[in-house]
Formats: sequence, structure tokens, C-alpha cells
Amino acid sequence: MQRAQSSSPRSVDLRVLVLALVLGAVAAGLIVAYLASRDSGGGEAAVVPTVSVVVASEDIAAGKKVTDSMVELKALPETAVISDAATAKEQVVGQTLRYPVAEGEQLSNLRLVEPPKTQSLSFQIPQGMRGFTVPVSVNNSPAALLAPGDFVDVLVSVDIERLAVGQPAVPVPVPSQGALENPKAAVTLLQNVQVLSVQRDYVDNGVPYDPSVRGEPPKDDSVSYVTLSLTPEQAQTLWLASQDGAVTLALRAFGDGEIKTLGPVTEPLSVP
Repeated sequence: MQRAQSSSPRSVDLRVLVLALVLGAVAAGLIVAYLASRDSGGGEAAVVPTVSVVVASEDIAAGKKVTDSMVELKALPETAVISDAATAKEQVVGQTLRYPVAEGEQLSNLRLVEPPKTQSLSFQIPQGMRGFTVPVSVNNSPAALLAPGDFVDVLVSVDIERLAVGQPAVPVPVPSQGALENPKAAVTLLQNVQVLSVQRDYVDNGVPYDPSVRGEPPKDDSVSYVTLSLTPEQAQTLWLASQDGAVTLALRAFGDGEIKTLGPVTEPLSVP
């Protein structure tokens, strides 16, 4: 009886090659199927979520009030949105920037100051003006009757010699020699300037320099200083005049903005 002959090495190699080709075809098919499924329906998983936030449409300096034209809405990736970012223009328009913001930068509540809710007189001073504080006395001024928003004239008493050096618009009569020692002149230095605050009280729900806004008079008569809204030039003039002379305030009728041409009144006084 004859034994069965064993398979030759060539036939074994052929079966291995066929099996490898089959497995390669299967792998290729799976790869093609995966790529097809990703292109057709799997692409939705790759979409990055976005959030619409408020960004600056231009460079905005600190202290500027935000207007509608300064900002715009922009969709940003969710991961790029800062903490507390504003998502509507209404959240930032009309508010003041605490810090400068560059074009394209996001705005948040941390970068904004809302003036009506900020207990600070600096937000009530009009642009270009200065808050200038002057001491007052209830004995020679209506200090206890003043209210934030009132308008006053500022009067000072100075030596005639000092007044004459400045070549005032109205000639100053100089008394004869020996008539008085160190004669004084009363001058209406400033007219129709507004009171920003009386002591520490000011209009914190509006703008006191608006003629339609007026605060409440002080609750007692212990008023020792008021703060006026002056231009830088007026502040310099009043500071210089107050160094040697007395300063007092004259209360104007509310709504009376008339400016009069007034010359100084000098000593000795002439009685009509």
C-alpha cells in the first residue's frame, strides 16, 4: 500500500498568497466604506460650535462711551469666547469702557463701567470741564440753599493793585493817596457756572450739568464747600484769585443764563 504524497512547498505558498490577497481586498473595502460614510454623514461631527458675541468694530479708548457704531456681533468658536462675554449690543451700548479695547476684541462686563450705577462724581463732569472745589460760608453766601445743578456767579475780593496789573476791560478807579490802606475791589470773576456737588452730595442718576437736572438742597446748614464745573482756564483764574482774596457765590435764578458786562467795584464805596 502506497502512502499519500505530502503537499509541495509551491502549493503552500500559493494558498498563503491567495489568503493575503483576500485579506488585503477586505481591508481596502473597509477603508473605502469608512471614507464614504465620513464624507456622506459623518461630517456633521466635525462642525465646531460657535457663539455670537459683541466685538469692537474699531479701537476704543478707555473712558469712552460705547455707541452702536463702535461694536458688532461676530460668531466665534465656543472655545475662543472669553468669560462673561456680551452677547447683545444692548448690554454694552451707552456704557463706558474701563480699559481700552482693540478692534475685533470681545467686550465683557469686566471691561465696562455703567455710569448711573457708579458712585463717583467724575462720571458726572462734562467732557472738557473740571470739578473745582471752593470753600464757602453760610454767613456770606447762600451755601445752605444751594443744590447740585444750580448755577452761580463767583465773586472775589482782591487788592486793587493786583487788579490793575492785569489791565481789566473796565478801567479801575484808584483812590487818592492816603484815603485807604490796601483798598479792595469786588469782582464778579465767573458767571453762570454750575454746582456739581454740595459737600459730598451730587446728582447720581443723571448729568448735573444738564440745565434740566437739579438735585436736592442740603438737609442742614453745615455746608463748608461746594464743587463747581469749570473750564481748565476758569479753574486757573479762580485758584489764583482765591490765594489772597475772599471767594463767595451768588445764586442765580434757575434757567437764567444771561451774562452781564460787569466792572469791578472798588473802595471807597460810593453810595447812590
